Amino acid sequence: MAARSDAAISLAEPAERALAFELAGFGRVVGEVADDLEFHHLAGYLYRLAATFSAFYEHCPVLRADAPVRDSRLVLCDLTARVLRQGLYLLGIRTPERM
Repeated sequence: MAARSDAAISLAEPAERALAFELAGFGRVVGEVADDLEFHHLAGYLYRLAATFSAFYEHCPVLRADAPVRDSRLVLCDLTARVLRQGLYLLGIRTPERM
C-alpha cells in the first residue's frame, strides 16, 4: 500500500509527534556533518531515527487505522524510509529496495 502524496499529516499520538520531530532534524544534522566532517553524528541520528520509528510502529497501527489516520501514518513511514535511505547513502551504505 503506497502513501498518498497529498495526505495531510496528523500528529495526534505522542509517537507520531516524536517521529515527526526526529525527521525534522535531518537537515540540521546533515548541515553539521557537512561543516564538521564528523560522520558519526549522522550515524547516531540515523540510529535514533530508526529507534523512534520502531516505537512509532509499535504504538501506532498503520494499516489497521481508519483511512485519514492510515494515510497520515503511511506518509510518516514513507518519509522515514526516504530519510534513512538518503542518510545511509551519504555514509556510503547501500540499502535494499525492499525487506
